[in-house]
Amino acid sequence: MSKKVFRWLGLYLLIPAVVALAPAVLYSGPQWWSHVTTMVSRPPAEGNLEPAAPAWSEPAASANPAGPSSPAASDPLPVSPIEEVLRFDVSPTWILRQWPRVSAGLGDLRLQGYRVPLVSGTAEDDLAGALTYYFNPQQQVERITFSGTTGDPRRLIRCVATRFGLVRRPTNDPGIILYEVLGPDRQPQSTLCIRPVPVVKASDALARFNVALTLQRL
Repeated sequence: MSKKVFRWLGLYLLIPAVVALAPAVLYSGPQWWSHVTTMVSRPPAEGNLEPAAPAWSEPAASANPAGPSSPAASDPLPVSPIEEVLRFDVSPTWILRQWPRVSAGLGDLRLQGYRVPLVSGTAEDDLAGALTYYFNPQQQVERITFSGTTGDPRRLIRCVATRFGLVRRPTNDPGIILYEVLGPDRQPQSTLCIRPVPVVKASDALARFNVALTLQRL
């Protein structure tokens, strides 16, 4: 058979297919195009996503495991014996050199206070708490206060009785041990008040008694 016969035969077979598909294409053309564009613009399924390149950004600051308030980052607290800190012949410069952290915003109308954390040691008769020196305008220590705890108050009692003349005073409260020294007006000028803590723990040797001490310059 000639090529012309084959060409006519192929055209004859193609015409029914075109006729069958034409109505669907003609009547659903807009919907069909919308469907195609939607498929093209739709993102691929999660399983076919290629790993995206990381967006560029500034490197984050490295975290410091020892923050400013952690013991590793803070300055070590000095151990100061009771006999070396309960004295009136110190200066603000000595205080700032003795302790790495000093609270100095404690002024009143006449005195300027410097508060420091005090740990006198690890024995039962040592002290732990807050010690404050108050200076007058002549830069002399006018008053010393301490608020904290101890496991055995006898060493502190000996110190204040020997150096500053405090003596035992009777009280109506059996839970209070009181030592005082009277001023010229017969009013208490320096006082030491000791009372047991509400709950005494054998494991905490330095926290069996609460201590409140005020020493006034004579």
